[in-house]
Amino acid sequence: MIFIKRLLLGSLVFVLGLYTIWSNGGRTPSLPSVQTRLERTLVDGVDSGKGNLLGIQPWMLSEDYASADRFREKIESYLLVAKERGFLNPKTIVVFPEYLGTWLVVSGEKESVYGADRMKEAMENLVLSNVFSFVRNWFRSKGEDGVSDAVFRMKSKEMLFAYQNTFSALSKKYSITIVAGSILLPEPSVEGGIIRIGEGSLQNGSFVFLPDGSVAENSSLKIFPVDDEKPFVRASSLKDLKTVSTPAGKIGILVCADSWYPEVYETFRKENVTMVLVPSFVAPDKAMDEIWKGYNGSENPSDIQKEDIGKIREGQAWLKYALAGRISKSGASFGMNVFLRGDLWDLGSDGETIFVSGSTSKTHPRIYGASIVNLWLH
Repeated sequence: MIFIKRLLLGSLVFVLGLYTIWSNGGRTPSLPSVQTRLERTLVDGVDSGKGNLLGIQPWMLSEDYASADRFREKIESYLLVAKERGFLNPKTIVVFPEYLGTWLVVSGEKESVYGADRMKEAMENLVLSNVFSFVRNWFRSKGEDGVSDAVFRMKSKEMLFAYQNTFSALSKKYSITIVAGSILLPEPSVEGGIIRIGEGSLQNGSFVFLPDGSVAENSSLKIFPVDDEKPFVRASSLKDLKTVSTPAGKIGILVCADSWYPEVYETFRKENVTMVLVPSFVAPDKAMDEIWKGYNGSENPSDIQKEDIGKIREGQAWLKYALAGRISKSGASFGMNVFLRGDLWDLGSDGETIFVSGSTSKTHPRIYGASIVNLWLH
């Protein structure tokens, strides 16, 4: 769940001073062909005609965000595999990970942005390429961390264009429901089946694309941002937690850390959800092996065992205190938790798909590649 405390370092004076030199750089060169790096495909259960949950953990590279076309090609490469293996039908619900759409912040930028080795360098170069837009949006920023706010605010229209067009087209093309991970946008909302952005604070939202390509009205905005998000991401509220009806049943979506809190499951119980779905992002590499330090961003709920803090590992805590350990309180029969993986600058990533069927939860050992997990509903 670790994100970025500071996307940029240095002063605006320094940035403005370098702009003239930097603006002479070239644009995007040819990119290598898309690689799925698919290393694991799992199937649980049998097709009973009631649909399926399809958890896709794509292995994302920074270059996969170089353009809207490249992003769509990468996402569709996994759906093509799923189609070939018979996993797609009108009752399929595909789940992608948290922050999948957020890195579209580099879309349309120079190779020195998406091709940088470190996130700090990439974001400095991004500002240098858009210095006047950055300054304008810095004055419009809402968060405590105005620099990070300005970076995402100035690229929000391009980010939304690529995200919405990709998932709208693919959900319609394959006649499936897609929980499209999450994306960071200013004051996002859904009107008339379309995502719109406003002038307010940045929020981390997960959107559901229906089989006709429209966006479900009940989007899920993160309620419990972690410490690294708080300076520039506004929290949503429990009263805004909604459910979405799909051809396979009613789903509830929790964005990453939200899945750790008991009150969200009580809300879903009242709504009679069938499935709980959790898009997540955990970093750095091997984060799941680290000792668990307790809740990040909010106080520990009263029901946790305090002796676990500083004793069990992060991966064990995910199984005990997030979806797998709490889903029974929601009344849902099925659940799926997917994690963003890949080589994204120097961020690192960890986490393997966790899925729940009835009273049984399952996961598998770490791999360094993409995975597809198909859970047949019954």
